[in-house]
Amino acid sequence: MTALPGAYYGANVSYLDEHCRWMLRAGRAPRTVKVRRMHMQYLADYLQRDPFDATQLELERWQDSLPLEQLRFKTAVIRPYYDWLHKRGLRPDNPAALLVTPKAKRGLPRPIAFEALERAIRTAPPRIQAWLVLAAYGGLRAKEIAHLERGCFEPIPGGGVFIRLTRTKGERPRFSALPGWAWELIQPALAAEGACFRRERGSGPVTPQQVSALANDWLHKSGTRSTLHTLRHWAGSSGIETEDIRVVQEFLGHASPATTAVYTAVQPRRIAAMVSTFRQIDMSESAA
Repeated sequence: MTALPGAYYGANVSYLDEHCRWMLRAGRAPRTVKVRRMHMQYLADYLQRDPFDATQLELERWQDSLPLEQLRFKTAVIRPYYDWLHKRGLRPDNPAALLVTPKAKRGLPRPIAFEALERAIRTAPPRIQAWLVLAAYGGLRAKEIAHLERGCFEPIPGGGVFIRLTRTKGERPRFSALPGWAWELIQPALAAEGACFRRERGSGPVTPQQVSALANDWLHKSGTRSTLHTLRHWAGSSGIETEDIRVVQEFLGHASPATTAVYTAVQPRRIAAMVSTFRQIDMSESAA
């Protein structure tokens, strides 16, 4: 039987293997399975025993031990395990059902300034230049860049390319694209076949961590505090200027349009333009 992702975690947690195989059958990403196992192990370490029969009170005390900034994420990671146990009839109750979590704070995108983006791309070495272009003009994440293969690019009649993405966040395949000038710019940095970007030392393709670290290092050297991910923010906020939110959602690979909606909030000038069209009150006839 194929080893489970992160199988070195949670070996003494009851039914965790069965739960994780269920996750894989349900289409969860291997990293999601690994994180579930890892945090169930952490919970077992806190309780100093198998968390299978943990009570609601024990889980609440575990929550109290967590930093507030970690509470939402860690609770969301362990909660499905208990829900699965209950629905499978392995527990008569679900002790995690009433665990409270703080509401997620609405964050605003932080797009890189165009002048900083332009400077970084113009001066970057070819490989890093390609990564910056793919993030800013293709909306790609570091993981998606690292797993690109030459066969992912499909020519668009009239210029440019479609980018077929299969290794994405949540493993949800999607398409992106690049304009013709951007495609011509990055082509010299791509391998002729197979993985587009290989490690400079050793063998195999680059990792998402290497893409992120090297791109961020270059951005900082070029004089900006922005990161590779803020180039995606620039892509999203630029796209929302001209396109429907659903187009931008598909472009960025967001599971929900609610995630994409935050990009409308970084365009205050659109609000100013809207209110300027409101019917004006004529004050010329006001009482003396």
